[in-house]
Amino acid sequence: MTRVDDFACIPEQGIGASISTYVAQNRGAGRKERIRPGFRAGIVLGLMYYVVICSFALLFRRQIVSLFVTGSGADEVIRLGSEYLGVMAFFYLWPAVTNGVQGFFRGMGKMYTTMIATFIQASVRTVSTMILAPRMGIVGIAYSCMIGWSLMLVFEIPYYFITCRKQGLSAGGPIRAS
Repeated sequence: MTRVDDFACIPEQGIGASISTYVAQNRGAGRKERIRPGFRAGIVLGLMYYVVICSFALLFRRQIVSLFVTGSGADEVIRLGSEYLGVMAFFYLWPAVTNGVQGFFRGMGKMYTTMIATFIQASVRTVSTMILAPRMGIVGIAYSCMIGWSLMLVFEIPYYFITCRKQGLSAGGPIRAS
């Protein structure tokens, strides 16, 4: 399922990288009024992508999993993979947001924040998987990912608003070309 998750999340990571570049360029140019509207636009783009990938994953989960499985026992693997993807598809919302927020912090030069948030997410996901997978099976792994991403956001979202306030970043209006 790693390949499927990677396929689903790589565009979200690309959007996060774009947010990072946009924030850094506008911060460096002294155009602070553009940072928050640009960040919001990136988050909206990530959410739009989420709707597409979630719908696609839900509608075609069996066919998607079948692309990666052959041989004996394939039917059981496809069944389990489809079950996982049926749950995980809804959770792709979280990386759509977390990658965008991470991009904001990277663009603001707050690498320490992204390191702590990533550590929280990975640690919680690992511990949750150890607890949930034996009880829930493969869908426990999907829930563990969501729990890790959720706690990452619990850490990052308040810090986003603190950073905006400290840096004097106004909510701004729509993005306008210069």
